[in-house]
Amino acid sequence: MHKSAAILIVDDYLLIRTAVRQVLTELGFSNVFQAENGKTAQDLMRKQTIDIVIGDWGMPVMSGLDLLHWMRHDARYAKTPFMMLTAEANPASVRSALQAGVNAYMIKPFTVHSFASKFMAMIGTVQESEPAPEPVPRPDSAPPPVLKPTPVQADVIGLQAPLAERLKRCTVLIVDDVPTNIEVLAGALKDEYAIKVAISGRKALEIAGAFPIDIILLDIMMPVMDGFETCRHLKADPRTAHIPIIFLSAKDAVDDIVGGLRLGAVDYVSKPADPTILKARIATHLALATAMGDLKRQNELLIENAHLREDVERMTRHDLKSPIAVTLHASQALLAGDLPDAQRERAHMIEMAANHALDMINRTLDIHKMEKGEYQPALQPFDMKALLSRVAQQTELAFTDRRIAIRFAAPGDTVCLGESLLCYSMFSNAFKNAAEAAPPGGTIKVDVAPGPGSLHVVIDNEGEVPLTMRGRFFDKYATAGKQGGMGLGTYSIRLMAEVQGGDATMETGDGHTRLTITLPCV
Repeated sequence: MHKSAAILIVDDYLLIRTAVRQVLTELGFSNVFQAENGKTAQDLMRKQTIDIVIGDWGMPVMSGLDLLHWMRHDARYAKTPFMMLTAEANPASVRSALQAGVNAYMIKPFTVHSFASKFMAMIGTVQESEPAPEPVPRPDSAPPPVLKPTPVQADVIGLQAPLAERLKRCTVLIVDDVPTNIEVLAGALKDEYAIKVAISGRKALEIAGAFPIDIILLDIMMPVMDGFETCRHLKADPRTAHIPIIFLSAKDAVDDIVGGLRLGAVDYVSKPADPTILKARIATHLALATAMGDLKRQNELLIENAHLREDVERMTRHDLKSPIAVTLHASQALLAGDLPDAQRERAHMIEMAANHALDMINRTLDIHKMEKGEYQPALQPFDMKALLSRVAQQTELAFTDRRIAIRFAAPGDTVCLGESLLCYSMFSNAFKNAAEAAPPGGTIKVDVAPGPGSLHVVIDNEGEVPLTMRGRFFDKYATAGKQGGMGLGTYSIRLMAEVQGGDATMETGDGHTRLTITLPCV
């Protein structure tokens, strides 16, 4: 593809858009457009022809996946290359993107080299708009063979097959000392399952210990080692204890049935067994065993994730903060020197990204402690007006494409009692939410009103909270369908306010939403 191709970067995070644009510039692509969400990108693509799209997954208003769906149903962009640039790495998200027709999938965080390699590989496989002319066959030559397109197979790890498909791969071990019985059972089951056979209990133990067996049909009346003894050995061996066993025998007395079930068998079928009934019982127990296996793996994963969370918490508390702090200090030292404009812009990006990363680490750890009642705030007087000015400036910078303006009026005396870093995170979150809800070109009004022993900060933005969200606005995980939203934003705002001895309330109506954060003051 020619270097003059029009490329659109769609991401709600300004620093990511800037970083990707710089990489594209270094690759020789200068015709680059930017959009902060799928809706803005859609509007731009209706006016301006775009050749390549690089889109984030989770964005307000319209997600990258919704944008991709729209493109694939629009004749102009049905075949336009689309790279999904996102932190969504779970199998369901990968499957959704592949089904929607994504051309490349890049997981954040990424290196410049990995992005450039994947991007160039993606556009290198795209055909030009005009296909090469077909060769004219000679009269004496045979017609060229018709080449069918080969579907691209996506080797995605972790995409588990449906249960019905997994059951067809199961292996049944038939244990019976009468060859005729084995032949009848194998004939009835061979079309649906893989079959292994054993003519004695000893042989059954060898096979079950050496091969993956999913279910065992076990006869009781066998010489040397009967079915009951065989079952005891199978259940005593950790390698085979999980395999479901169905006793298959002419002994149908109550004591025989109860005795077999007490040994650990899952079912008891009397001979001669009806093939239809036997198949139904095998399918039922295989499905149950498979589901139990999945549940066991999920529990193991939950336990592993719990340990991982503890490890990550220790790592973020001690290990990650140090390199981020070094990055922050180094970028500030660079900014203090005499740098060319291009380098100064990059140093400023590094400083902003390091601040953002440090803020997210602190907020994640702090919220966890607040929920457990372990957070002890260190309340100190600080200038609320100065803090709000800094947050407003950074929010406006982050929403430059939407032209969001933040205006606030504050009296001279705005000394608040709290944790300045925690308040910075809290108001950054509140301003970001207001900017996302406001229309393009909108203005967010912020009023600071001192009260008796408290300070009220009222954040007013255009747009009303949906009816379904008003009663649970501050609830954990409550979200109104915001793409990529986790329902933790307003929850964390109230939590941070309360832990400092304050509160957060919301009013909505008349086309506006007003969030009031109250904190103690001196």
